[in-house]
Amino acid sequence: MLARPVPLLGLVALGYLVLQALLVPADMTLEWDEAVYTSQVAPGVPDAVFSAPRARGVTWLVAPIVQVTTDPAAIRWWMMVLAAAGLFLAFLPWTKLLRPPVLVLAAGLFATLWVTVWYGPQVMPNLWVAYGAVLAIGSLLIVRESAWAYAGLAAGFAGVAMLRPSDVLWLGVVAGPAALLWRRWAAAATILVAAALGSVPWVVEAYTSFGSLLQRWAAAGEVQGGIAPAPGFWYEFKAANGPAFCRPCDIPLDRPYLLIWWLALPVLALVSARRHPVPLLAGLAMAAPYLFLVDYAAPRFLLPAYALLMIPAAATAARFRPPFAVLLAAYLVVQFVAFTGVKGQDYPLRQFQAAFVRKMIDAGVTRPCTLVGVSVNPAHQFLTGCDVRIVKRGESVAEAVEGIPGVVATLSQKTPPTGAEGWDRHVLASSGGNPTWIAMIRPTR
Repeated sequence: MLARPVPLLGLVALGYLVLQALLVPADMTLEWDEAVYTSQVAPGVPDAVFSAPRARGVTWLVAPIVQVTTDPAAIRWWMMVLAAAGLFLAFLPWTKLLRPPVLVLAAGLFATLWVTVWYGPQVMPNLWVAYGAVLAIGSLLIVRESAWAYAGLAAGFAGVAMLRPSDVLWLGVVAGPAALLWRRWAAAATILVAAALGSVPWVVEAYTSFGSLLQRWAAAGEVQGGIAPAPGFWYEFKAANGPAFCRPCDIPLDRPYLLIWWLALPVLALVSARRHPVPLLAGLAMAAPYLFLVDYAAPRFLLPAYALLMIPAAATAARFRPPFAVLLAAYLVVQFVAFTGVKGQDYPLRQFQAAFVRKMIDAGVTRPCTLVGVSVNPAHQFLTGCDVRIVKRGESVAEAVEGIPGVVATLSQKTPPTGAEGWDRHVLASSGGNPTWIAMIRPTR
């Protein structure tokens, strides 16, 4: 019975790997969040500021490759392979729960989402939270059939907790009561213990770096702009096909007919609610904070919800055999269009940033060095390997770096910051003959 679905799932995972390799540029430089996570484990790279909401789970995924190299292409390929393996492992418990066509459809629809393809090679936690959630819910549903399911249940909950501790609460809101309702006491205990153990690094760091758990929780909310009722649903709807980040999300509603898939997904999932209530409820629960409590949008936030909702949605879609090929083709076209749009915006910007960092290095910004400014981009810090000194309000750049040895540079648009007017000026980028980005390098003493 299992001989058929497991190899089919393996083919889907392999297809996902090929899709990433074909569509995502391997030389794409790390962006802000990726640089923060990767810097924590990359030897010789100063740690970027690790803000309160972040958790270190994804840093451990990238750690093995950066011990060897920090080349973006190597990091991308490493994460691509891990992402394909993660897809296979996440859906593996579902080989005992779903008919092969539904299994392939659920995993395949998730693997071909533009946001799944785009973030597969990236050092970001949301895709891995999705994998943990799918693994946990599938394992919960088969704990009476397989002792190994407890390992999957524990790995899923511990993994989500290590990646994003707030998300594990929403996953547990559904999985915990379900286990108790079915009198699966060992499963309920596994959920509780695994979530607690997975949260330990974040909790310990709360006391060592933020004062206390409550202080870190409050600080995390402040970084997110305050956790309060917000029209996140509308923002996520507008950004469902890109951009990759929308804060403030004041973009116009562009081509709403291409967003039908976003509305159709929960509707299709609801049709199969009686057959698959747990993944449906878990998906809705994990979407809830981003739809109703966060005042901006990032499509990657909904990856766990997408992954879980694809299971009941695929069960529904598999029934519509005559028009299915047309609907599937339309879905894939929309995802490709959305992917192309996001890639067209994001990739050139990242390469542009990397290009002028290389110009800074050519101008003499080499280790030991310090980047100084009001808000230094962690990606610049990662690429240069420089330390960072943040300029406080009312302080000049010169005052901020007083007594700091080595090369000191500041990056700004057009105008040198206060205190750096007399430093050596280097044009990094220009438009129409006019400088748009400059680096000011303190003269050597």
